[in-house]
Amino acid sequence: MCAVLLKTINDVYLNSFCFGFRLREDFEADGLFLAYFFRSNEGRKLLYNLAQGATRYNLSKTNFMKLKFKIPTRQEQRAIASILSDMDAEIAALEKRRAKTKAMKQGMMQELLTGKTRLIVPNNP
Repeated sequence: MCAVLLKTINDVYLNSFCFGFRLREDFEADGLFLAYFFRSNEGRKLLYNLAQGATRYNLSKTNFMKLKFKIPTRQEQRAIASILSDMDAEIAALEKRRAKTKAMKQGMMQELLTGKTRLIVPNNP
């Protein structure tokens, strides 16, 4: 799994199954784009080819540094990352709304099933 930290935080520690990179300003890749790329099917295929192990697979940072792949221009990377980030935010908002609606439904069901709220059904002539 790949992630990006967009803030400067002092004293960041990674466990033995993680490694980090600090991208230089003159580097031709955008960090957020790379995070999305390596979480995509295409990026995961690249990493899968580097994986080593029998029951738990790991990536060697040395081998990772040798990885070569094509990416769009930095401007296009930023546009792609921005769209994906906006989509993630929209999905999170929809999931929050869904959870709220589900909780409201649960509450309404509870009131109806306990008889606290009664329904009046009109007779059809």
